[in-house]
Amino acid sequence: MKSQTKIGFELVNYVLLGLMALMMVFPFWNVLVMSFSTPHLVYEGQLLFWPKQWTTVAYNAVFQNRQFIQTFQNTVFITIVGTAVSMLLTTTLAYPLSKRTIKGTGVMLFIAFFTMLFNGGIIPSYLLVKELGMLNSLWSLIIPSALSVFNLMIMVSFFRSLPTELEESAKIDGCNDIGVLLRIVIPISLPVIATLTLFYAVSKWNMFFQAVMYNSDISKMTMQVLLRQILMQMTSDAVDAAMAGEVPKIGVTVKMAMIIIATVPILLIYPFLQKYFAKGAMIGSVKG
Repeated sequence: MKSQTKIGFELVNYVLLGLMALMMVFPFWNVLVMSFSTPHLVYEGQLLFWPKQWTTVAYNAVFQNRQFIQTFQNTVFITIVGTAVSMLLTTTLAYPLSKRTIKGTGVMLFIAFFTMLFNGGIIPSYLLVKELGMLNSLWSLIIPSALSVFNLMIMVSFFRSLPTELEESAKIDGCNDIGVLLRIVIPISLPVIATLTLFYAVSKWNMFFQAVMYNSDISKMTMQVLLRQILMQMTSDAVDAAMAGEVPKIGVTVKMAMIIIATVPILLIYPFLQKYFAKGAMIGSVKG
C-alpha cells in the first residue's frame, strides 16, 4: 500500500497540475463564451463564465460574408497540399543527408543551415516568385515555404539515431535505398513525422504575410487575410459608434468569434497526433 506521504505528494501534484490546466484553458473558454454572448455585455467588460443572452450574431457576421467559403477552401487546400509537399521534401532530403558515409552531406547541411541565418530578403523573394509566374496563385503560398531547414535538421537528427543494423538487414534481404526508406525508416519514424506534420500544418494554416505579399486576387485570399479585413471593418464601425456616443454593435464579439474560427479547425488535428507528439518533440534532447 502507498504511504501517506506518497499519497499526499500525488494529491498535491494533481491539484497543482489541475490548476495549471485550468489557467491555460480558461482564457480560451472565456473567448468562446464572449463570442456567443450579447455584444453590449462583452463591451461592458463583464467576466463571463457562461454565455449571457445567447446569440450567434457574431458568427453570422463572419459566415455570411460572401468570400468566407472561398477563403476557407483556399486555406484548407494550402494546409493539406502544402503540408504534404513539405513533408515529402523534408523526408526525401533528410534521409540521404543523415548518411555520414555519403560524401558532401556535411557541406550540404552547412549550406542549408546558412539559409537559416541569412536570406535574400523580401524584395528578392518577391521577384523570384514573380519570375516563376506564381503571383496571384495559391502555389506561391506552398512552393516558396515548402522546406523548413529547422524541421530538416530535426529529421536528420532522428534518422541518424536509428540503428544501422535495420537498414543493413533490409539490404541483405534485397531492399534498395528507396525500399529501406519506405518499408523500414518511415514506419519507425512516425513520432518525428507526426510532429513535423503538425508544425507544417499550423504554419500553413496561419499563413498571412506571404498571402498579402504575393496575392492581390481576391479569389486567392486566405482566411487569415479575410478575418483581418473583417476585424478592421468592425473596429472602424466600433470607433465610429463610440465617437457618436452609441454602444458599438457587434465588433467586439466578432473579434472573439474570429479567434475561435481561426483556432478550432487546426486544434482538432492535435488529438490525433498527440500520442506521437510528446515523443517527437524530445528528439535530439537525449543522447546515448
